[in-house]
Amino acid sequence: MKKALLIMLFLALLIPAVVQAYPLVPIDSIQWVPVGQDSSRIAGDTVITGGLITCGTGAFYAGTGVTFYMENPSGGDFSGIMAYSAQAQGYPTLVPGDSILCTAVVSEYNSLPPPEFVTMTELLIIPSTFEFRLYGMPEPEAMDVPCSEIDSTAHADSAAEKYEGVFIKVHGLTVDSLINYSTTSTWICSDSTGHQICVREAADSIPNSFRPPVGTQFDFVQGVVYHRFGAYLLQPRYMRDMRLSRGAPIVTVAHTPLYPLVGDMVTINAYAVDDEPIPQDSVRLFYRINLLPWTPVSMTRIPNTDNYTFTLPSIQAGWVIDYFVHAVDDSSNITNEPYEAPLGFHRYTVQAPRTMTIAEARVDANQDYVPDLLDSAVIVTGIAVSPNFNTRKTDFYLQQGNAGIEVFYDSTQIMVNPGDSVTVNGIIAQYYGKTQVVAYRNNRITLHGSGHLPETTVVTCNDLADINGEAHEGTLIKVNNVLILPTPNPWPALGTSATMTMVDGDTATLRIDLSTDIDGQPQVTNRADIVGVLSQYDYSTPLNGFYEFMPRFYTDFTWRTAVDDDVDIPNDYSLSQNYPNPFNPSTLISFNLKEKTHVSLSIYNIMGERVNNLVNQELEPGAHSVRWDGVNSAGQKVSSGIYFYKLDTNEFSATKRMVLLK
Repeated sequence: MKKALLIMLFLALLIPAVVQAYPLVPIDSIQWVPVGQDSSRIAGDTVITGGLITCGTGAFYAGTGVTFYMENPSGGDFSGIMAYSAQAQGYPTLVPGDSILCTAVVSEYNSLPPPEFVTMTELLIIPSTFEFRLYGMPEPEAMDVPCSEIDSTAHADSAAEKYEGVFIKVHGLTVDSLINYSTTSTWICSDSTGHQICVREAADSIPNSFRPPVGTQFDFVQGVVYHRFGAYLLQPRYMRDMRLSRGAPIVTVAHTPLYPLVGDMVTINAYAVDDEPIPQDSVRLFYRINLLPWTPVSMTRIPNTDNYTFTLPSIQAGWVIDYFVHAVDDSSNITNEPYEAPLGFHRYTVQAPRTMTIAEARVDANQDYVPDLLDSAVIVTGIAVSPNFNTRKTDFYLQQGNAGIEVFYDSTQIMVNPGDSVTVNGIIAQYYGKTQVVAYRNNRITLHGSGHLPETTVVTCNDLADINGEAHEGTLIKVNNVLILPTPNPWPALGTSATMTMVDGDTATLRIDLSTDIDGQPQVTNRADIVGVLSQYDYSTPLNGFYEFMPRFYTDFTWRTAVDDDVDIPNDYSLSQNYPNPFNPSTLISFNLKEKTHVSLSIYNIMGERVNNLVNQELEPGAHSVRWDGVNSAGQKVSSGIYFYKLDTNEFSATKRMVLLK
């Protein structure tokens, strides 16, 4: 009883003194289920909840969204949960110990169909409801759990359901076997009693190359419990979540710069840890040039750390360097990184950058929406058409003629203003679909002074649609007389970003970034002429969608008033693709009418059964938008899957497909 009162008091202190539209529910009340059951009793409900962050944002891959874990401040069974937001851009950075409050839909993520129906309870955060409450509190202590309580080898063990989403620590584990995937791995571990547990290495902060050899013994492994694929998986968040007791050293390796150019000195960095200090000269680098014999050298340990380095001299363009690291501990246990060495190895090629136009750097001859020169070194010159869309790093757009490209430098911010003439010596890369030139040193971005901004290209929302937007990516463009809709986010408050929808008959995405001076300014009307650059944030192949129109300044908006607002009547009927798609929990459907007519807009499932009728009335000519919240005609939430929406008028009919994800 005291525990429940403590949790409710903690949440009550977080809630401002206003009338709440949804119930206040602690995490353990969301998660609690009887033994043998899996899904939350309140799945589908909208609740207000909060807690302490146990695993921060950015720790695990979440597509275009963001995910994190939090738990009740008092800990205990059923105390943890995973939370998810579909929009990652502009989302605040969370670290363990932060205290938050949010409104969310209780959802179940299904990873196995019946009869082995397995679900992971998660919170789908409703946009604009997230609130920081306290900062910098101590990281919650991991809950000690014996391996027998979370044995994952016999599919979903209902005894472990109470630990789903909880931050736990398991002691005395030995690696029995490994299952390697392209970007993750699963280690089957056991304790001294013979019980087994699956440790899933999927954290972005843990190098993908990290593979503990069979026989490695851990004093403990801690992390959050993930329920998927018929098992409860212990997911360490960071390297510090694992401590060795004995066994072979753990080694991770990388080189800098990632893409060396002629004249670069390349440093090989190894992180090697063991239960005892590794003897002197026992971490060795083996390297070879152009397939010549391997050359072994001792790596230098950085004092008072587990880091070892060796710097290779500058060599000629086109030379290929292979390398691996060999570490031996005081008990003669050996680790090679990569573990298949010398059959497997790390490799880089020294490049001499080629000077070319931005259009040449972006060439995609096979039309697979990946630049043909991906990972190649280039030198491009153009005019900056934006300032930095980042408060700490260099991130702006460069245009030459009708071709544009994003310029990115991760370490520091180089101040650039629109109109500056800039030369960049970097590597062609791609980030969620948008083509970049990435500089790895600040002296490889050269400012030549002010030039002339290229002429702004006037486009329509249809020009920014899937596939069409590729022609304008990275360039300075303008849309005229668009309707700005608060979908999926409202106009941004100070210190926040927003993803909104523009409509001119067709729809397109308007992205307002918090790095600009726009957030916190008033939205004068819901119509405007807008200038900006076209970006992209697509997370699935082919990378030919999810283009985002990004204004640079508040002055990029020319507001349409009631006096000068002259809404164009479309020349024809049309039905646009819903946005977002896939979606959860709601989506916007837009269509054009060229004249006053009776309209029917209906939703159908994959069996052809009508699920809901959104519009059944006479409408005026012009652009129209209707939101569907994923419910049927009775107001009940429908299941995830493929749905169709059909528009019927007296003279026009069209059908499009959409996907609801949960």
